[in-house]
Parts: sequence; structure tokens; C-alpha cells
Amino acid sequence: MVKIKKEKKLPSDIHALQALLTQQNALIATLKESLQQQVQTNKQLEVMIANLQQQVETLLRQLYGKKSERKPKPPAPEQGNTGGTSPSGKTPKGSSSHPKGRRKLSPHLERQQVVHDLPESEKICSQCTKPLSPMGEEISEQYEFIPAKLMVLEHIRPKYVCRPCAGNIKIGPMPYQAIDKGLAGPGLLAEVLINKYEDALPLYRQEQRWQRLGVELSRSTLCAWVAGCARLLEPLVFHMKEKALLASLKIHVDDTPEPVLTKGKGKTHTGRLWVYIGGGGPAPPCTIFDYSQNRSQEVPKQFLKGYKGYLQADAYAGFDGLYVSGEIIECACLAHARRKFYEITQAVKAPCLADEAIAFIGKLYDIERHIKEFDVQQRKFYRKRYAKPILKRFKCWLNLHKEQTLPKSPIGKAISYALNHWRALCHYLREGYLDIDNNAAERAIKPLVLGRKNYLFFGSHEGGKYAAIIYSLIATCKQHGVNTYDYLKDVLARLPSQKIGKIDELLPYNWKTQQQVVF
Repeated sequence: MVKIKKEKKLPSDIHALQALLTQQNALIATLKESLQQQVQTNKQLEVMIANLQQQVETLLRQLYGKKSERKPKPPAPEQGNTGGTSPSGKTPKGSSSHPKGRRKLSPHLERQQVVHDLPESEKICSQCTKPLSPMGEEISEQYEFIPAKLMVLEHIRPKYVCRPCAGNIKIGPMPYQAIDKGLAGPGLLAEVLINKYEDALPLYRQEQRWQRLGVELSRSTLCAWVAGCARLLEPLVFHMKEKALLASLKIHVDDTPEPVLTKGKGKTHTGRLWVYIGGGGPAPPCTIFDYSQNRSQEVPKQFLKGYKGYLQADAYAGFDGLYVSGEIIECACLAHARRKFYEITQAVKAPCLADEAIAFIGKLYDIERHIKEFDVQQRKFYRKRYAKPILKRFKCWLNLHKEQTLPKSPIGKAISYALNHWRALCHYLREGYLDIDNNAAERAIKPLVLGRKNYLFFGSHEGGKYAAIIYSLIATCKQHGVNTYDYLKDVLARLPSQKIGKIDELLPYNWKTQQQVVF
């Protein structure tokens, strides 16, 4: 603090007074500058505290809080005041009344009847002692489980010999196998793949399960089976990428880290699994995973080489190079923009500006729920009529509050994120087959996250590649309602002898059609 010396008596000379005044003005200017610096420092500290508080709240919520980002819905607005949307005129899903009582158990399952009859001594009336007459029966059902079992298939190949020729021997042909000279049939191989990549059961736990059934199947054997199956199935995924994914009108993309064991060092390297979900247009929907050793922007660039259409993704800078040519159009994810405002509401825990932003976004999602069953053209028309005005008002709100908030504060960052990606956030209005967010890709990533928690890491880069192949087929089966075990068992049996020109028949979406025809 600068101290001002008090003069006992002001000088009478005018020049001395002017010098004193100049000195005082300089001192005042110095104090003002110091005060401004202090105010600026205080603002920076406030922003830093707010950022740290939000980070702490976010970490605590991730560790201990609920995972859902859904906010409680406000009371329904009165009819005629829908904020730009119109009443749906439908009964919301989940609000319809369900029949009371226990639902019927799956009708396709085998039934085994167990009769619980009265003893003969009790089939007599206790009043008149006459025999009781049958009057129907009461049936109740419950599920029962029969443990899985392993069996041995004996492949018997009759041999024939020509006695007169003394040595002309013929033998029945052995069918081609998924694993050449392997001990596993297609059903067992399918079970191992489903256990690991759909049910997230690591191979060492599967080894223990087979031990309970009295069979020794080592981890190294199971690992070799997985690798052999993946190599056999790889052409299916490549064919699906070329014929379906790259022919899609839109592709969702996301990625997730995967620890990979470094050979000979006992340490892990962070690889990546990328998911690409195709849809829209005449090409069948499909999901394809791709493994890479890093997160370089060249990875998606090479994978999507030749693709023309919409790419729905987050704001990862590695995707920016894809949009330069204009052949790939960016569609941003509104859920990512919403999340930044949502995290502020969780940190502040009091009404704030972020709640207003979430309210705008909530109206847009209300429209999406309403048009879920609409066709492509209806969705496009409805969005332009009802969602576009809401987006315009939301942008005005963002611009207004951008000038009133600190750029580096949490709310300032959230507003800047939305405005910086505004054009891409609005691109979903262009076509009815586009989505408002990239949640489809995030949902596809979740099984990988669960698997990572169980098996911890891939044993090698090849293991990551094999996982991507099998994840691709399982995810695409689920997209088309195909039973993954039935599919893999059948394909592993047929693929070794399938002609290359008929490989399309074994793709998940075509396999379903074939099964419907056969059965």
C-alpha cells in the first residue's frame, strides 16, 4: 500500500503547488492502476475457483453420483402454450395401462409337465363321503434352468477299397472346419466368442467354467480359437464396410481408449477402438469397429476414404480434416453441448443460466420424442417447422449471455462451445434421417467399456484387431434383431466352404432374411 505523506503546511509558491498536484495525480493514477489489477486478479481467481469447483463436482458425480443426465421434467404446459411445439395427440409410451397379473412365460420354450395330484385317500368328499369328480385344473408356470453341457462329436468317415485293384481306397470327405484340425466345433467357438465379446467374460473365467464341466480348456487354447475365428470372419467385416457402411448417407463415429499389453515389457500402451454406425439410404444399417494403435487424425481419414455423406461426431479436432473437401458434412452432437451446461447445474446446485440453456435443449428433445415414429420426410418437415424457431431463440440467448459472462468461466466455456459449433449443431435439420446427437455411437461404445473393466487390456495389437472384427458382427446382429449365438454358430460352420461370390449371404442383415425363408 502506498502511503501518502501529509504536509504540515502547503507551500505558498504556485510552482511548488503545481509540482505537488502533479505528484498527487501520479499517485492517484498509480493507485487506480493497482486497484484495476487487483480487480482483474480477483476475477481470474473467481473463474479459477469456479472451474476447480466444477471439476471436483464432476469427478465426485462420476465416482459416487447417478449416471443419468436426465433432468426432472417441469409441469406440463397448458394447451396453447407449448413453446413452439404442438401437442402430440398420442399417449406417451410407457403411460398405457398394462394387464394385471403375471405375464405369460416365453411360448417358444420347451414345456415339461409336472402333475401335483391329490392322494387317492383325499379324493373323497369330507361331508358326504362320495368320490370327488374332476373339474379342470389350475396351471402355473416357472422357469427352470438345465446347465450347459459339452459333448463330443465323432466324425465317422467310412472307408472303401477295391479288392481286385488291391489298393484303390476311398474315404468320406471331412467337412471344412473353422479351426483347421481344431478340437472345437462351431457351437463351442460361438459360445467362447459370445462369452467374451458380448457378455464380457474374460478367457480366464471361461477356463474356470469349463473346468466345472469337467473339461480342461487352457487360456492359450481359447485365445488361439478366438484369433482363428477372427481371421476367418474378417472378410465379412471388410465386405460389410465396402458395401454397406461407405454407401450410407450418414455415419456415427466415436472412439474409446483400450489398454494394450506391450510385448516383453509388462506395461500397457493406449490403443483406440473406433465405432462407425452406418444408416440412411438403401444400404442396410451396420456397425463396424476399427482398432488403431493411436488416436491420430489419419486413422478415421484412412478408414473413411471414399465416403461421401454426413458424419455425426463429437468435436474431436482429429475429424476436422475430413470436412475440408466438403464431401463429408459435419453434424455435431447436441448431447455434448447439453452436457457442458448440465455439469454446471450439478456443481452449482441452484437455479442458474445453465438451467435456461437446458430448457431450450429440452424442447428440442421433446420434438424428437414426438417424431420418433414419423417417416423421413415427416421428420424433416416437422423439425423445420417447430425445431428451427427454437434453435433461433436459443442462439439469440447464447449471443446475449456471451457478452455478459467471463469467457473462461464454466458457463462462458459452455456458451462458446455451442456457438463455435452452431452450424454443425443445426445440420440435423437438413434431412429426416439425421439425428440430433451422437448417442447411437456412445451406446455402441458401452459394451466395450464393460469388457475393458473385466479383461483389463488386450494382449497385443493383433488382439485389438481381432476384437474389432468380432464386436462388429455382434453389434450388427443386434441392430437387425439376429440371435448372435445362432448366427456365429451357423456362419463358422458354413464360411470355410462358402464361395467368395456368395459371401453376402452370410452378412448379418442378409442372414436374417435367409433364416426367415428357410424356417
